[in-house]
Amino acid sequence: MGAKTALLMYADGEVAQALRDAVELDRAATEALVARLLPGLELVTVEDGSLGQNRNPPDGFLYAGVFRGLTVICSPELAEIPPALLRPGWLAEGAGRRVILHSMHSVSDFLGFAVWAADGSLERALCLSPGQGIVEDRGDRLSFEQPYWAGEHPLDDEDEDDEPYPLLFHPLDLGEDVLAALCGFVLEGMPVREMPDVYRVPLAGFRLGAPTIELQRSPGRPIIQPSALDVASEVARLGNGLHHLILDRSRENYLQAAAGGRYNIPLGKFLVERREGSEDLHFRCEVDSIEEVAEIFEGYLLDQDGWGDRHWEQMWP
Repeated sequence: MGAKTALLMYADGEVAQALRDAVELDRAATEALVARLLPGLELVTVEDGSLGQNRNPPDGFLYAGVFRGLTVICSPELAEIPPALLRPGWLAEGAGRRVILHSMHSVSDFLGFAVWAADGSLERALCLSPGQGIVEDRGDRLSFEQPYWAGEHPLDDEDEDDEPYPLLFHPLDLGEDVLAALCGFVLEGMPVREMPDVYRVPLAGFRLGAPTIELQRSPGRPIIQPSALDVASEVARLGNGLHHLILDRSRENYLQAAAGGRYNIPLGKFLVERREGSEDLHFRCEVDSIEEVAEIFEGYLLDQDGWGDRHWEQMWP
């Protein structure tokens, strides 16, 4: 597998001790958790795995475990993800607890990690890779990071003809120290004292059915089977970090919105379009406030009529 992670944790206290104690998962709580994370999605239970074995599951699968003082989620959605793109509903699920995101990939030398406090405030977020450079660098750098930024972990060029590595240090080296400091274990680095055996931490496995709805955002990766909070949070960002959103039930059944200042939309306005099964049933409406956009999207997500008494103009092919 190599040094790869796609890992999210909610912790009440020290993660390492909670992992050492995590010998039996709460199956009912775990199944309820996954249903909340992916509302409305068909979930099929598969054979249990472990944190060590399933820390970077393949597409179409998710592994999770709810334990006393700790929740663990491993999902391909978390692979090579900048912390800023973590879906809002998954972050909110950890409310009142410390939230730790760790995403690392040995093929691309990608590292993304973040820590949120129990009150939801961001403490630290970093995302970098040699291909993209430093994508995120928010919050105060943690103590174990300082030697890396000070140049104390230089890379040795194996061949004088090789181009210099584009970063000051190797992201995977830091990624191992992040795991050691925040979670108490490593994958390929120097073993940590009293390190928990992650292969003995059980996780329930789920095969994910085909999504029935997808939230597409620009910029950003899609969110499959979004929750109401996911949709509301992303709508609130229209015009402030997001250019447009599409809530897609199928290729011919979707709702989309864009903020003014682009696409010939007047500044301060929002354009909403809906398609109801064919190009002959495509309508558009211009609204004045983000609150109106949110109301329309909420109704569409709930399969309710959110069109209201607004003037919808039919767009003929």
